[in-house]
Amino acid sequence: MLSPATIHYRAALRELRASAVSPGKLSRPLAANFRSVIEKQKASGKYDDIENALIFMRSQRIHKVLLERYNPTGNYTAEERLEATTRRVGLQLPKSYDPNLEAEIP
Repeated sequence: MLSPATIHYRAALRELRASAVSPGKLSRPLAANFRSVIEKQKASGKYDDIENALIFMRSQRIHKVLLERYNPTGNYTAEERLEATTRRVGLQLPKSYDPNLEAEIP
């Protein structure tokens, strides 16, 4: 049977790996920091802070996934976002004015 400290440490490492910028890679100083916090809480037997941190990291990761899924215009430029929004509501944008393409007036 694993100790609660080991369980929380492994859960923290799993969550850190899952939410890393480059998936699967974990910063050693970050892991060491979590380990020191867990070791400090091991003496008291209370792991509330670690559990709260785990819930926060999991929630942030899930929020990022949902935001990418349901708001796909997040990485668009302002013009692309405007075009996507008008298409979504069933409209079309008029052609934008370009002075270089202006035809000569007779």
